[in-house]
This record gives sequence, structure tokens and C-alpha cells, in this order.
Amino acid sequence: MSDCFRIKSPSFLALGALTFLSFNSFVGAREQHHTLQKVTTTEQQFSSSAPLSWQSEEVRDSTSSRTVISNRQLKKTGNLNIENALQNVPGIQIRDATGTGVLPKISVRGFGGGGNGHSNTNMILVNGIPVYGGPYSNIELAIFPVTFQSVDRIDVIKGGTSVQYGPNTFGGVVNIITKEIPKEWENQAAERITFWGRSSTGGFVDPKEKGKPLAQTLGNQMLFNTYVRTAGMLGKHIGISAQANWINGQGFRQNSPTGVQNYLLDAIYKINPSNTFKAYYQYYKYNSYHPGTLSAQDYAYNRFINERPDNQDGGRAKRFGIVYQNYFGDPDSGVGGDFKFTYFTHDMSRDFGFSNQYQSVYMSSQNKILPFKGKGEISAKNPNCGLYSYSDTNSPCWQFFDNLRRFVVNAFEPKLNLIVNTGKVKQTFNMGMRFLTEDLYRRSTTRKNPSVPNNGSGFDAGTSLNNFNNYTAVYASDEINFNNGMLTITPGLRYTFLNYEKKDAPPFKEGQTGKTIKDRYNQWNPAVNIGYKPIKELLFYFNYQRSYIPPQFSNIGNFVGTSTDYFQIFNVMEGGSRYYFNNQVSFNANYFVIFANHYFTGRYGDNQEPVNARSQGVELELYYTPIRGLNFHAAYTFIDANITSHTMVTNPANPKGPKKDIFGKKLPFVSPHQFILDASYTYAKTTIGLSSFFYSRAYTDVLNTVPFTQYAPTIKNGAITTKTAGMTPYYWVWNLQISSVLWERKKQSVNASLQINNIFNMKYWFSGIGTSPNGKEAAPPRSITAYVSYHF
Repeated sequence: MSDCFRIKSPSFLALGALTFLSFNSFVGAREQHHTLQKVTTTEQQFSSSAPLSWQSEEVRDSTSSRTVISNRQLKKTGNLNIENALQNVPGIQIRDATGTGVLPKISVRGFGGGGNGHSNTNMILVNGIPVYGGPYSNIELAIFPVTFQSVDRIDVIKGGTSVQYGPNTFGGVVNIITKEIPKEWENQAAERITFWGRSSTGGFVDPKEKGKPLAQTLGNQMLFNTYVRTAGMLGKHIGISAQANWINGQGFRQNSPTGVQNYLLDAIYKINPSNTFKAYYQYYKYNSYHPGTLSAQDYAYNRFINERPDNQDGGRAKRFGIVYQNYFGDPDSGVGGDFKFTYFTHDMSRDFGFSNQYQSVYMSSQNKILPFKGKGEISAKNPNCGLYSYSDTNSPCWQFFDNLRRFVVNAFEPKLNLIVNTGKVKQTFNMGMRFLTEDLYRRSTTRKNPSVPNNGSGFDAGTSLNNFNNYTAVYASDEINFNNGMLTITPGLRYTFLNYEKKDAPPFKEGQTGKTIKDRYNQWNPAVNIGYKPIKELLFYFNYQRSYIPPQFSNIGNFVGTSTDYFQIFNVMEGGSRYYFNNQVSFNANYFVIFANHYFTGRYGDNQEPVNARSQGVELELYYTPIRGLNFHAAYTFIDANITSHTMVTNPANPKGPKKDIFGKKLPFVSPHQFILDASYTYAKTTIGLSSFFYSRAYTDVLNTVPFTQYAPTIKNGAITTKTAGMTPYYWVWNLQISSVLWERKKQSVNASLQINNIFNMKYWFSGIGTSPNGKEAAPPRSITAYVSYHF
């Protein structure tokens, strides 16, 4: 892939360096007046680390709804992967179709579930850096360079974040924090093995494989997760962390091999108490097979079978960044703050391969030949592909598509936090700018034979399209704090210049000439946060923000993809209160409403036109620690997401009949009721953790069809499309984990855990989440995970 793509050099680095040096000369002139005590105070106020738990001051005083998945909650309450962990956040809904955590499917507060399944409704960061391939023009998790064992905690903010973080924040910001460099040197080696209960009976050994060696039957349904780490400070000034994570084995569906390699290197250089450099480098690579959806008949026969062995994707990511931070002044009695300069870059690529029966659930897994009875005319051009299975490459209809993508991003961002404290009033000015370039290289190719390499006969050179975009954003906010935090008002504004350049790239088809299209846009994001504390333990808050999804250029070829040539605008309001008492109780209650204009409802939905929509709801969240070692967390979310525009769509039951108005219909893939419960109890060196999540039923189409329906298939150019609709089932999943320190001596310890996910083997399914748009896609069954770790 790399042979046909090029990288643009980051010529803007000179500008970034000039900005950095100019400001550093200013702070350097004042540095001689600092004392260690004052610098430490400033550093604590502007710590770049996310809060550790719900008990952290940043969470208690947040003027928006905020949830922190602490390290304990993440690692000791039965979470199988990052997707599982995010189920603990009210308002976030996850559809886990693999169990491996390779490509999360995330929707937030009613939006995103009907998209392409690659989580395009909130800003996702790793240590404060965006991980989308194209953070502006290709907002989707085409590749997710994060693994569960490398993560320390997760910070989720769901309101008033557009000024600092930019576009696509209407659902909030998810900041995944990896393990930090410890003060003293430490090492870790760990192994995690998951056994899938994917037999037709829900057990771990299928009766159909009776008589086969146990090692053979189990070995084909295990996922191995190996992790090593060495990290610590080399003296007072320099620290290093090196992590490696390998995941190999099977997802919970049959014939779904998965492989992941994740290497991370972090470094810190503390020049003095006032000045720090941090840097990171990551190399990530993965490959995965996605069995996709099944027909109702296949699902009933065995929901774990793989009828799409050609559906696969893989990719790699190389990420690098460096952060300089300077602390200055005394914010407690005068003027102080910090200046930060960040540079980051990534080179990500992925290849999504699938056959042209991608949208069909017409075949049967039981080798029954089904005559074609759908719409369309059988001819030499449209042969009866119903006589062949999904994966039969002898079919005259069979074709295989490769969708290659490469994302090269370079960005720099100077940022200043300035505190002016007069005693009665304390103001925190947040000012900065970000310049970011996106180079996107896209190619779509077709093969008639799966064994033919990309340069062999029977290979269509395909079409190529490249984008060379750049964005400049400037932002400022002012947090005005009265009477030691009794009242805070934070107005802010972000203004962005978006420059798009789209170029056709060779090889060109006969008669085709290359075109270049340039577009220029401007967008603004106003926001305001208000907090009021009548007493120390109680906070009332309100926030408003305007956010947007820019025009998206994600597809070429004949598939719709998520491409749009318009802005999707979101106005978000949130109001609530938080009660916090003595590190024992925290209760948050909030109401939110999101008004969406020109929202793209779904990649493969019935409606390809944008709609207006309104999503409103209530979120309740409780943390309670009644006694030492015992922790409870419970949450409830109600979401009412409706289409508010008069939009006409085709009825798949009668494609040639009159269209239907979907005004007032519910947005698809949204469960109105969501309940979360998790708890942990630690006694001596043993912790017992429990977690659960409940989802009510959800529609899978904009017409809000209730019973599951498989419409008559249609055929075009040999490809069969079988549309389906119907509500997904409700489900309540319970997980249990027991963790213990088996042996400990000085700095050495052996830790182990055993967990059971989906204890009661709840049987449920999803639909339309990216891997194939129609039919039923099975959810993870019961599984057992064993873990052992050696620290030294």
C-alpha cells in the first residue's frame, strides 16, 4: 500500500517553533522570580493528567456531566475490553460485535448508532491526542490503536467541550489514559486468556465436536492477550516507559482469527520544576475477520457461524508526539499559569475487504439451495445468485472489494492557561490555536477471484481519490470565579478555517480525466458553562455548546459510505446538579437536549438524506462507599430521540410505491432505557467485582418497524441485497470477577483474576453496525477469562 502513497512534509514546523520560542522568551524572563513552592502549586492546578476517580476535585467541580472509569473499576469489575468498560458510562451505548475490542461501536445520547458503526459521535482521545484517522474529514474509528492492558483509566465529559476540543464534541469527549511513568522503576509481565462459550448450546464444547480432543475444540475458541512493561524514572529528570501488547486467537464467532500488536514508548524530561518535555511513539498493527450478520434462519440454527469468511480488515498506525509545558507565576495570590506546546503526527492505514454479497442475508447455512424470488429480472447480466452461498467463489456473481485508506496527519498547538487572582474574583484565561493537516489516500479495487493478488489477472486497478486538507482553529475562554467558587461563569469561542482539496488520482478509467476540487469553509463554536454552589457539597450547573461534523469524504466506488458535502450542526444544552459528601457519596442528575440539523442518519439505512432531529433525556449517576473497601456505582439513562423534519423515504416492502414521511419517528439503534450497576468489595488482598448493563429494545430502521422482517431480495449486477428491519431485543448482561494478590515480597508480587462475562448467557443481537448492514449480528456469549501478572 505504501508504494502508491506519499507523505507531505510538515513545512509548518518553522511557524510552530517560532511561536514556541517567542512565548518561551517571555516566560523565561519571569522564571527567576519563581519559588519551588509556588511552581508546585501552579503545576498541580494545570496537571496534564486526567482525574483518577469520581472523588477527584476536577470531577466534583465539573460544570458538566463527567464520569471517570477508575483503574479499579476498569480492571476489577469484570470488563472484557474497552467497549465493556464504556458500558459503565450513562448515555454511552456500545454494540460489541467481536469481543476483541478491535473496532468499538459507540453511540452517545441518541446519535451514532445508525452510522457506519465506527463511532463518529464524540471526540475520542488517547492522552489528550485525537485518534481518528482524519479528525476533521474522516471522523470514524477506521482503526483503533488502543489495547485494554495498556490503559490506566478513562475520563468522559459529555457537555460544554467544543471550545477546547473542536468538532464532533456534541456527544462529549472520551479521553483514554494509558499507564503513566512511575516514580520508581517497575516491570510487569502478564497473560490474559479468554475462553468463548460459543457452542450451539452456549457451552464451551460443542456437542457436534464430541469425540475430538479437548485441546483441539477449546483451542479454536480462545483469545490470548500477552502484555509486558518496563517503566520508571532514571534519576530526578528522565523517565521512560516501554509497553508491548500482543493479542492473538479467535473472536467469539467461528473462523474469526484476530491478531494485534501494540508497542508504546513514552519518555519524560523534567528540566526543572518549571519546565517539562514529554514524548511518545507508538506502532500498532492489527488484522481481524468480521463474520457480520446472519439471516433469521441462520441465527436460529447457530448464531456463531461465519457465513462471510471473506469479510476482513486490517491496518497499522504509527503515532508520534512531543509536549513542552512551562509553569510560571503564583496563581494563588497574583498571576500564574502554564504554557503548553504540542506537536503530534500519525500515519494510519487500513484495508477493509468484503464481497459483493455484503448486503445480503439471503443464503442459508444449512446448504439449502434457495430459488430467487425477489425483485429484479434474471438474465445473463443478473444471474440467479440465490443458487450459491455467500462465500462460493464459483458464483458468477462473486466479486471481492478492497477499500484501502491511508491517513497522514500533522498538527501543532500552542496553548496558554493564565490565572489572574484578585482575591474576590479569580479568572482563568484559556487561549490557543491548532493548525492541522490531513492527507487522505483512498483506493477501491475489485477482484473476481480471492486467490488473485492485487497485481494479478482478474484484478481491477480500481479508482483512487486523494485529499489534502488543512485546518486552522483559534479559541479562547474565560472562567470567572466568584467568592471562592460559589459562582463560576465560563464563556468561550472557537473559530475554525477549513480548507479542502480533493484530487482524482491515477489509474484513470477510459475517458476519465483527473479533477481537483477545492472548498473553503469557516465554522464557529460558541459555548458557555455556569456553575453555582450554594453550599460546599452541592453544585448546580448549566452548559451550552454549538458543535458540528464537517463534510466527510470517506467513500469512493459504488458504496454510499459516510460521505457528506454539508455540515451537520448540533446545538447542545445540559443542566444538572451534583451532590458530593465526604468522599463517600456522589450523586449527579442532569437533563440534556441536542438539536441536530442535517444529521446523516445511517450509512446503509433506508434514508440517505439528512434529517433534523432532537434527542433529549435524563441521566442519573450514583457513587457510594459506605465502608472501607466497598464501592457501589449505579446509573440510569432515558433517551428520547426523534426525527423532527418531514423527510420522505422508500418503504422496502413496496419499493415502487409511495414514500413515507418519517416525521416524529425514533432514531434507529437507540435504546430509550439504559441501566448500569457495578460494585466491588476488597478484603485483605482479594477483590470481588460485579458489573451489569441493561438495554431496552431499539428500532433498526427509520420507519420504526417492530417485528423482525426480511424483505424480498433485490438483484442488481449479480449482487443480492436483502433489507431487514425490526426491533432488537432487550438484554441485561452480568459479569463477575475475583482478583487476588497470590504472592508478595518487597517489590515483587503475583496477581491473578478469574472473570465470567455474560454469566447467564444472555442471547441478543444487533443490526446495521458496520460489518454488514442487514440481518442479525450476534452479541458475545458467556466467556471465562483467566489472568495472571508478575510485578517486579
